[in-house]
Amino acid sequence: MNRLTNKKTLKEILAAYDRQMRKDMGFWIKYRPSRWGDLLPKKFIRPLLTFIKTKGGKKFVLIVVFLLSLIFVGVIPTLNFIWSNIFRIWWILLVIPLFYWTLAITSVYSRVLVQGFFEFSRAILRELK
Repeated sequence: MNRLTNKKTLKEILAAYDRQMRKDMGFWIKYRPSRWGDLLPKKFIRPLLTFIKTKGGKKFVLIVVFLLSLIFVGVIPTLNFIWSNIFRIWWILLVIPLFYWTLAITSVYSRVLVQGFFEFSRAILRELK
């Protein structure tokens, strides 16, 4: 019975991610870079187009658009993803060191125990001779 509830929650989790992806895709389609000109005031479009036609203007606009695209497409969704999953991520940050230290402590103590057992058995074998 527990497996069925886990499958149901997995389906719900995947459905929530799907909804969020569709919402984000809708936002980026609506506000894609080719539509950024629609967000500018009408008085500003003509001087901007004449500035873009110059050689330095093309380079400047290309760099600005590239940087804005990196920020809005790369950094902000990444931060949003981390913030929305921070409570799942901190488990990873907690479990990995715990697993490492458990493995390290176990290996050290098992080595000490094995060496102690061998020393004990050598002492017993010496006494039996």
